[in-house]
Amino acid sequence: MRKRQWIIRAVLIGLAACTFSASAAEPISDEAYVALFLEQYPKVEPAPTLPEYATVAGYDELYLGEPLEQAFENPSNDNGGIAWGLSYRLMSLNDMYRATGEARYLDAALPCIQRVLDATDDKRGKRLWTDRVVAAWGCDKYAKRGRAVFAVHTGIIAAPMFDFVALARANATFKAAHADALDAVAEGAGRALAVHDRQWRDGPADDEGHYIGLDQEEVCENKPLPGNRLSAMGWALWASWKATGNTQHRDRAIAVGRYVKHRLTLAPDGAYYWPYWLAEERVTESAPRESIAGEDASHAGLTMRLGFELADGGQVFNDTDLARVGQMVRNGIGRLGGGILLSRVTGTTELKPSYIGYASAWLRVAKVDPEAAQLIVDFYLNYKPTPGPRALAELILYASKRP
Repeated sequence: MRKRQWIIRAVLIGLAACTFSASAAEPISDEAYVALFLEQYPKVEPAPTLPEYATVAGYDELYLGEPLEQAFENPSNDNGGIAWGLSYRLMSLNDMYRATGEARYLDAALPCIQRVLDATDDKRGKRLWTDRVVAAWGCDKYAKRGRAVFAVHTGIIAAPMFDFVALARANATFKAAHADALDAVAEGAGRALAVHDRQWRDGPADDEGHYIGLDQEEVCENKPLPGNRLSAMGWALWASWKATGNTQHRDRAIAVGRYVKHRLTLAPDGAYYWPYWLAEERVTESAPRESIAGEDASHAGLTMRLGFELADGGQVFNDTDLARVGQMVRNGIGRLGGGILLSRVTGTTELKPSYIGYASAWLRVAKVDPEAAQLIVDFYLNYKPTPGPRALAELILYASKRP
């Protein structure tokens, strides 16, 4: 029962993270925020060590076998459950393979991915409010006009699929046994990405590109999508390039990466900060952290995901950029220290602690700023007695890379 309660909680947190950034509210004192934080995340006494907390055996007990089978039984994105729940499961299986090199995580991932590919609208006979039937995962939530297909959903679902294909094809034994199935996964994920080709726009600068909203929420119509949505698609495009060699996808991922990077503000404290809605034009001047309406931390982790992936590939983002994100963790979401995290990248207190989201996303700065990463680790050790599958896998991967 305890396992299932934590599984359900992880999915609900993910669902909460997919809505628009919360409306601005008045900031409260740090003391008042800490009180709210402790209500949601009571202190763990005594706190475990990372080796005690982030274990392969713990992941397997909580999230493999029957729990995994139950999670992927009759998957549906009608309310965003694949995008904001099951996609994290797929990410976690990929990261567990990275951390351990054990092909059993690939074995576990393949049937889950196949079930998700069988849940696209065209296979379920579902129509969008526009009467289109798409080879992606529509959703009845969020758009007042009716069922819509969201680029952010497609991106965050397809990206771990392509990542899986790249990992699996690099394993000669697994590839030989499942070549046709891997081809089918790549083809299915590629068809889903193609649904959004009509939303692609070059520019505004010659080296940039982005997606606009079409037939989704009216506030997004014909406007560049928010940074987290652009990053999700860019990440999927980059993962497609790595898995399939699709050069158009590579070039578009790089163009989206430039679009996002050019709209991050470098503050005098040496950190990057940014709002939920990125600026229309390139940001060319520094500005203090206090002047920026920082994105909520839950969305912001996705906004930076493409940057992390491109940095690993030596494109657009580099170690200097990662250090600037690490400085944001120090001076923004982690400025209170001790594992108490704030809900905006700028470290202000308008939002409830529920908007912290998947803090493990920021562990990617560890290679250049281990102290910033430790602030995130402290959150889990001190305030999250049982992490969700994605966070646990990211912590295990982080721990496996530490000297």
